[in-house]
Amino acid sequence: MRGVADYAVVYDITSDAERSRVDRTLKDFGFRVQKSVFECRLNKKGKEELIRRLHDLDIKTGFIKERTNRNNRDCQTTTKPAKEQGHGLK
Repeated sequence: MRGVADYAVVYDITSDAERSRVDRTLKDFGFRVQKSVFECRLNKKGKEELIRRLHDLDIKTGFIKERTNRNNRDCQTTTKPAKEQGHGLK
């Protein structure tokens, strides 16, 4: 499919409440492949929506990263420092 990429979304979050919110959000976009890893097939609009929704969760106790693997090349990792602990999605 043109304009669609596969993404692995990986997170490490210590707060049970925050982790549950991330899980619920990611289930709307893909499927779990490991305990803290989801695989998502997204177009540009879907990726932007996922990033917006994860950013709106305002994660404070960990980090979320996404990586695409198109033609076996790592293309992008997205993170930013959170205000207090860990990292959040940019």
